[in-house]
Amino acid sequence: MPKKLTAHTGMDAMTHAIEAYVSTANSEFTDPLAIFAIKMIQDNLVASYNGDMDKRASMHNAQCMAGMAFNNSGLGLTHSMAHALGGQFHIPHGCANALLLPHVIRFNSFDAGVRYRELARIIGLPHSNVEEGTSALVNAINSLCDAMKVPMRVRDLKVDETAYRQALDSMSIHAYNDLCTKGNPRRPSLGDIKKLFEAAW
Repeated sequence: MPKKLTAHTGMDAMTHAIEAYVSTANSEFTDPLAIFAIKMIQDNLVASYNGDMDKRASMHNAQCMAGMAFNNSGLGLTHSMAHALGGQFHIPHGCANALLLPHVIRFNSFDAGVRYRELARIIGLPHSNVEEGTSALVNAINSLCDAMKVPMRVRDLKVDETAYRQALDSMSIHAYNDLCTKGNPRRPSLGDIKKLFEAAW
């Protein structure tokens, strides 16, 4: 795959695994798959992006495990918002997930912070408390995206600001009603979703 597609599909898989792990329907069967996928993606994605074929084989397995996890646990608000954003502005799905995921993690940390802290511990990040673990996880996601030149703001994707502002209400409604939102660990309001879209600009 081209480098950009490798980056986008890899971040989609990371989002699958993280959202599966904090989903309201996570279980003893989905957690190990999600955890192992996250570890493999963290360890292999950038090298895969840079052309290492052995790492690409590892990413193939990691993506499969992430898929097995979320197919049995559901996803969350990141995917709901990415569906709306991508549908409105034709942003590749993995790219939309990547730029929205940090915002949704911070939003969810009020209810799922313990789970995010546990993920930080598992992949070797600072995790002395919930806030540190959550911030470290967000920073790790940002670092992955930075290493692969994945834009982390909608404004960097050549989206017209006026059109974006005009679409906020519609995108928020679509995300609110998306099936994935039901699995989100923190129930968002329409206003919450709109603020997250605004933060992503």
